[in-house]
Amino acid sequence: MGKTVKATKMGLKDAHDMVDSLKEMIQSDLRKQKSGFEDALSSRLREAEVVILESAKAKLAIVAGVGLMRKDLDRAQRKFSKTNDVEELKNTLIDLSMNLKKLRETNKEVVASLSSVLNPTLSAVEVVERFASDLQRSAGTWERHGREIDDSIMELCQDNQPAEMVELEKYIERQGYSVLLGDAHSSSEESE
Repeated sequence: MGKTVKATKMGLKDAHDMVDSLKEMIQSDLRKQKSGFEDALSSRLREAEVVILESAKAKLAIVAGVGLMRKDLDRAQRKFSKTNDVEELKNTLIDLSMNLKKLRETNKEVVASLSSVLNPTLSAVEVVERFASDLQRSAGTWERHGREIDDSIMELCQDNQPAEMVELEKYIERQGYSVLLGDAHSSSEESE
């Protein structure tokens, strides 16, 4: 016997529930994915920002230090040209050399800290790739649920003739009444 209207309505209600459930799942997954994506990108920028600002300050200090050293060297050269005191010029040059070495070490530290920004554990591109990959994985689940909804709808679609109608037509034929009906008779076999 075919499905009753009540059973069909229940089946349609279940299909609507499945659609609502799928919508909620997609919205929830998108919220989670978006939140993780935004957090990862913000984290990448925050970490880079601190290092970049500190390195900019350090580079500025290095440039200022080099400027002072240059003035000290110019002053020492002018003094040497007046006094010809080699020992004083030598001491100034040794001090400058030691200060320059310190600035070089500071610059190496800046370069090392910048390499952590240039070679992060997770770059912005990798964050985007991971987000896209996570969305693709989620989409697979969404598609599976979509197929279940389609299967549910297909199950509710009965395009075949009701069994009762087929049985009645067969009964008419078995009884020989189809001869009396002539062209007015259309059996289930002819309509298929």
